[in-house]
Amino acid sequence: MSGKILVKQESDSAKPFLGSQANEREGTSAGCVTPVLVIAVAASLLGSSIPAGYCLGVINTPQEIIRQWVRRALMDTYELELTEKVEVSVWAVVVSLFIGGAITGASLGGRLTDAMGRRMSLLMNHLLCLISGIFLMSCKFIGSVEMLVIGRFMSGLYTGLATCIVPTYLSEVAPAELKGVMGVVFPLGMTTGVVLSQVLGLDSILGTENGWPFLLGAFIVLVVVAILAHPALPESPIYCYAMGQDEAKGLRELQRLRGKDSKVVEVEDSALRTLAHQIKEAQWSNTWNAMWLLRSSTYRMPLLLTILVNTAQQFSGVNAVFYYSTLIFRSAGLDLYQSQGASIGAGAINALMAILAVPLVKHCRRRVLLLTSIVLCVLCQSVLVGALWFLPSYSWASYVAIFSLLAYVLVFGIGLGPIPYMIATELFPVGPRSVGIAVGGTTNWLTNMIVGLTFPVLQSEMAEFSFIIFIASMCFFTIFIYKFLPETFRGMHIVSQEDVTSESSRKTIVDLDINGPAAV
Repeated sequence: MSGKILVKQESDSAKPFLGSQANEREGTSAGCVTPVLVIAVAASLLGSSIPAGYCLGVINTPQEIIRQWVRRALMDTYELELTEKVEVSVWAVVVSLFIGGAITGASLGGRLTDAMGRRMSLLMNHLLCLISGIFLMSCKFIGSVEMLVIGRFMSGLYTGLATCIVPTYLSEVAPAELKGVMGVVFPLGMTTGVVLSQVLGLDSILGTENGWPFLLGAFIVLVVVAILAHPALPESPIYCYAMGQDEAKGLRELQRLRGKDSKVVEVEDSALRTLAHQIKEAQWSNTWNAMWLLRSSTYRMPLLLTILVNTAQQFSGVNAVFYYSTLIFRSAGLDLYQSQGASIGAGAINALMAILAVPLVKHCRRRVLLLTSIVLCVLCQSVLVGALWFLPSYSWASYVAIFSLLAYVLVFGIGLGPIPYMIATELFPVGPRSVGIAVGGTTNWLTNMIVGLTFPVLQSEMAEFSFIIFIASMCFFTIFIYKFLPETFRGMHIVSQEDVTSESSRKTIVDLDINGPAAV
């Protein structure tokens, strides 16, 4: 049913919800990887995803050196001699401002991508990333703690924005059979950036008293490359047709992205023109926001699932596992430097699994990957709790702990790692998609902050048994996801025409098929 729009006008009644539209089903077009698409992916990685992960992990290794500088700088500038409690509070502000910026950025990302367009939003984020790097790199030489604080907030801000902009942009420029793969690009860049920051943060490289400013801002090299590549980046054809109402530009971008495959371009062009016409009739421009989606019978469940899946990622205890990694490696007889190297190795495994997730996501069902990952994470954490309990008494327990930790990192990477970042792109059609992604990103960073604030308290009170809370949480998420999450692999959750509803008696575009039946 090429180019067909399914529209049905009803009241807002209870109906099965609609996920991603059929025009974006995987495995159905002859789309190819063109140089323009490669540039779009590379620029997104270098300018947003890798720097986001880098800034997330870079502050941990040199924190003692930076804290000493903060104390001296405040003394020199304001003649303030900090007590230990005040120093801890100042450092907590420096660390938490990154998460605060990320929450702010994620909450603004949806509106920004709709207002400015995907391509210009990406450029603005790259420029923000560059400015934050300059602030972070310059703070010591200027002697300004304020520049460090502002730089950390700005780095969090662009990280939160990237959580929304990159998945949206890449899912819309990709050919149908690569859309799932594009959903893995952002977490792949994040994990790569974290490992890069850990390696550069070693004492033998930049984790020194003189090297830490360069460590904090080293990512700007990647950002400059991404900015230089920006003139070659395409705008999202879907945005041009559906949101920007510029069909001529949309066709040009489609031709650049799909190359010489005129049949694919012709089919997509026809369907997107129909989509643009229907959107204009429906007057979508002021419809979509989080509260509207929550009140909608069609989009309430996709919104709740997006929130739950992103919460599951953070409540899986992944950050807590890495928190314990150095202790576990030290208990196995490694010295501090070797333990740091082993922790980097665990991070490298996480990055490797993000790479392996690319073919997994392309060929395997999302729901199966996610449920398998959660169940295996529960098993690994249960073994880890037991091993940590026996650690003081039995030497073999340290090796069991190492095995369970590395196994946890492996199984986390096949589902809980990548899928939360891409799930909203597959649960929502083009209209409310940016709002769904923004809600998912905001939830992800908000729950990250909650876990970060509460885990040290839980750990001090419950020690290794603090993991039981994460285990219980994952058991709940397993039941909820098993019962309610539809399979989004290759458009398998598309509802039938009888299930299609409009909201508040308005015509709504619900199913655009430009590629024919989905391949299962």
